[in-house]
Amino acid sequence: MYIQTQTKFDQFQGDELSSLLKQMSFKINYFGVWESRYEKDRNYISNDIEILYYKKGGTRIMLGEKEYDCPEKSFLVLEPYQLNTSLSQIEDDFTYYYFHFEIEPVALQRQFLSLLTRHGNLIYASEVMDFADTFDHLLKEVEDKQSGYTSVITSVLIHVIVELTRAQMKRVNNEKVRLIHSPYIKLINEAMHYIQTHLYEPIRLAAVSRALGVSISVLYKAFIDVLAVPPATYIQQQKIHVAQKKLVEGDSVNQISRELGYSSAYHLSRAFKQVTGVSPREYKKNIEI
Repeated sequence: MYIQTQTKFDQFQGDELSSLLKQMSFKINYFGVWESRYEKDRNYISNDIEILYYKKGGTRIMLGEKEYDCPEKSFLVLEPYQLNTSLSQIEDDFTYYYFHFEIEPVALQRQFLSLLTRHGNLIYASEVMDFADTFDHLLKEVEDKQSGYTSVITSVLIHVIVELTRAQMKRVNNEKVRLIHSPYIKLINEAMHYIQTHLYEPIRLAAVSRALGVSISVLYKAFIDVLAVPPATYIQQQKIHVAQKKLVEGDSVNQISRELGYSSAYHLSRAFKQVTGVSPREYKKNIEI
């Protein structure tokens, strides 16, 4: 006697995370593997989003003012223009895989990063599936560069993002992804690109609004709605992010002020302290300790 069985699948229902990912495209700048030793403390600032996976060994790292012990097979999310300090411990090797990437529309980046780092930047091995073999295969894809290899890497990145977001949600009673919907996403995306293009110049709100074809009041409302900060504050934050990176790389305050369109080193120092809470000199002294 034969019994006919059938597996029933409901039509796919949209969920908030999938809806967000469908709105986004991913530009992968780098994927690779890094092998290193605990030699000395190292300061580092990236201008894109970075996700690390510790394949072998681990490290201790300071992100801003938070310290993380990153064990083997854990993931670490590094945010753009965030000061990262690798802290020396013991003489031992460690190896990690890394994704460097950007998203479009960039106006969704704040919301995207809030999901990935909602309850901390570190995700432990017990919270996600093991990607070690997958990343080994991806490295071969990069080396061979066969047709479609970038699509393979992007699909794995999206899988990693989903796993990390699920892990964050499970940390607090399986909380749900709640998206912020705004009619100003497109406008803010255009504004952010305009600001990045002209970041090394004095930027006037009137020029931004004129270039985008909207009034200053509409531009102000859009920034508050999407980014929760006024446009002038956002512009200043972006300039200071670049200044922080250049200080880490050894540039002088005078040089940075000229490059970023400030009238003087004093003007830059005042803006720097407003954003970071410390002067450029104090900031540089802190990262050299």
